Amino acid sequence: MIHHLRNVLKPDELARLRAIAESSQFVDGRISNPNHPTKRNQQIPQNDPSAVEPGRVLRDALFRHAELRNAAHARSMANPTISRYEPGMSYGWHMDEALFPSQPSMRSDVSCTVFLSDPQDYDGGELMITLGQHVLPIKLPAGDAVLYPSTTIHQVAPITRGVRLVGITWIQSYIPDVAQRELLQQVEEARAIEMARGDKAEMRMLLLLGSLRNNLFRMWSDV
Repeated sequence: MIHHLRNVLKPDELARLRAIAESSQFVDGRISNPNHPTKRNQQIPQNDPSAVEPGRVLRDALFRHAELRNAAHARSMANPTISRYEPGMSYGWHMDEALFPSQPSMRSDVSCTVFLSDPQDYDGGELMITLGQHVLPIKLPAGDAVLYPSTTIHQVAPITRGVRLVGITWIQSYIPDVAQRELLQQVEEARAIEMARGDKAEMRMLLLLGSLRNNLFRMWSDV
C-alpha cells in the first residue's frame, strides 16, 4: 500500500515551511537514530522552539487530506519534523522503528514523507521503497506526500546536487494490518463511485457498502 497524496500543502503553507527551514538551525540527523551507521542527513531538533510551527502546519495539512483519512485510519501521529539533505548526504537501507518513546508510546504503522523541495532543484535523493524483488523510486512535486507501510525496507538515495527538504512523520493506525487497510480503502472507493452517480445512485448499495465498511472497521480496529 503506497499512496501518493497530491496537494497536501497549500502554497502559503509550503512557502512558510521553506522560510522556517531557511532560518532554522539544523543538527546531525543521527540524534533521532544514533545507532544507524548510514544515516547522513540533518533535521530540526524536536526540542527546538523552531520545530513547533512546522510540526503543527504539517500535522494539520495531513489530517485534513481525505485520502490520508481513508488510507491510514490514523489513531495518532508522531510530531512531524523537517529533514534536510545536502550533496553527499543519504540515508541507507533501513526499516523505521516499531515503537516511538512518546507518552503514551506509539507504534509506527504508516510512514509519511511530505516533499518541500521542487524535484528539479536537486539530483538524487529519491525515496527508494522495496516491493518484493523490485525497488520503487519516489520523487514527488513540492507539497505532495507519500504514505507507505512502516514495515517496508527503504532508503534515501545520495544527493548529488541541490538540497532535498522534506517533512517526515509516522502514523499509528486504528487498523494495524496493511492488507485490511487496503480492503477498507477499496470499500471506500466503491462507495465514492456510487455516490458520484448523484440521483442515479442506488441507495441500497450505499447502505450495504457503508454497513460493510463500518462492520469491517469494528472487527479489525485496534482500540
